[in-house]
Amino acid sequence: MVRWQRDIGEIRRLLLEIEGGREAFCALPRSSAEAMMLPAEECLPDGEARKLSYHLSLLESAGLARFSRLSNGNWHVRGLTWSGHELLDNIRREDIWEAVQERHRQLGGFSMEILSGLAGELMRREAGTLEASGT
Repeated sequence: MVRWQRDIGEIRRLLLEIEGGREAFCALPRSSAEAMMLPAEECLPDGEARKLSYHLSLLESAGLARFSRLSNGNWHVRGLTWSGHELLDNIRREDIWEAVQERHRQLGGFSMEILSGLAGELMRREAGTLEASGT
């Protein structure tokens, strides 16, 4: 059974990988590769492949990244959008990310809009602290 839940950690991981130069993702499930008699060694187990494909679709539909999808299960990365860069800039730092995740756990989840706003506010506070200290 596939759980269609958004995983904010997976979203962040994918954004970081794309920014870092990842050019493609293979989301062809192992069972599909085997059924098509293709090499399946590098394919993900079915559940993991579905989760990856789902989260890549979420990134695309949210306007955070752009892809070209190929029929063989590959997703060719065309880059992050302005919004994708903006979100990633706010959630890149580990301390900020941990604070956002803690609030996410406390509240039982929240929208990407709230996540982005919370991370942005934490970054603004950090910037204000730096400005006040003269650094």
